[in-house]
Amino acid sequence: MNKTLLSTVLLSFLALSGCNDSDDKITSDQQNQIKEPTLASFAKLDVATYADGPDSGLYVKGANGIYPPFKGQPVQGFSGALKNADETYLVMSDNGFGAQDNSADYLLRLYNISVDFRTAKTNSNNVKVLSHIQLRDPNKLVPFKIVNESTPERLLTGADFDPESIQRDKNGDIWIGDEFGPFLLHFSADGVLKSAPIALPHPEKEGEELRSPQNQLHQSAAEIENALVQRSGGFEGMAISPDGQYLYPMLEKPLSKNAQRHLLISKFDIAKKAYTNDHYYFELDPKATAIGDFQLFSQNEGVVIERDDTENNIGGFKKLVRIQLNEPKQLVNKTDLVNLMDIANPNLLYGTPREGDIMTGERFGFPFFTIEDIVIEGPDLITVLNDNNFPGSSGRNAKLADDNEIIQIKLDKKLY
Repeated sequence: MNKTLLSTVLLSFLALSGCNDSDDKITSDQQNQIKEPTLASFAKLDVATYADGPDSGLYVKGANGIYPPFKGQPVQGFSGALKNADETYLVMSDNGFGAQDNSADYLLRLYNISVDFRTAKTNSNNVKVLSHIQLRDPNKLVPFKIVNESTPERLLTGADFDPESIQRDKNGDIWIGDEFGPFLLHFSADGVLKSAPIALPHPEKEGEELRSPQNQLHQSAAEIENALVQRSGGFEGMAISPDGQYLYPMLEKPLSKNAQRHLLISKFDIAKKAYTNDHYYFELDPKATAIGDFQLFSQNEGVVIERDDTENNIGGFKKLVRIQLNEPKQLVNKTDLVNLMDIANPNLLYGTPREGDIMTGERFGFPFFTIEDIVIEGPDLITVLNDNNFPGSSGRNAKLADDNEIIQIKLDKKLY
């Protein structure tokens, strides 16, 4: 990693994600008239964006007119995002092609991108991939066999882990929530694994771990069958407290056989590298099937993405909800914040729609299957990114693979 990039990474934690002034995103007249969540900025990274690396996609069939082999590594599937001190973003691709058994040739990376948004005052729409950080385990800390087991660098792949949430601590280290384990993964700023994957303890049964069927430490078919964490239900969102002391990893779905539809939010002490005894529960809306991300803007208040499994459906359920952590072991309070399927768009910031595009007009929507990234830019500005499930999702247009869209939403009421 070059010195400039390393400085960016180390300083980024100090750049609280609320440092952006959103007033330049809309006109002065509109600033005084905002009475509902309004699209302030729009940008997208083209689905056909590839980075250097080995060709990939050997184990997938392709979709939406995009077929393997892919030349290099697709820059796609953003499942986590952080704001850097220089106003760029650090975005994290997930495991690659959607499953453990088809992503062995997808390298797990973090990408630094610059975003020149289209706003009411500019007609820009330019996203550039600047550099990447390769996640790797040269010190052999992973306790199971990985794809690149016998190589010196031991580059991590989508068959090893499914990274779905990311935070940066006060020292610049990266913490990632993995869905397969689910595990917490601790990396240096330049992508080297620093600790063995940290398992999730059962909050109510001392000495027992919560595991998904994809956990590679299972020893028998019975263990896989009886796993309490649902398949594709591991860590999906993970907030960090503003003081940098705690992580709050959150499961994507309820535990198996949980009739109450409650999602577990755990509390992890970064300095001690250990879970505390505190945990919380989030009750899914009846229309939702999962959450996409979780970020805090105070010690006990935050924002969660709640969604259903639809795409390209104007009746889909996609929301930002404001939550408040109550006493441990209790349900969090929830308040609707933004309906992502009905955002005011007076400046038509999507631009010229393609034939078949939906929800791009004065009422803008985010009709994607997976919406997985929140950056709280300030008290009244939130950035949201989709995971485009390259190349399988077609939420914006039923006949085209989704791009990586990045939107900024101006709130009508300040969060803090």
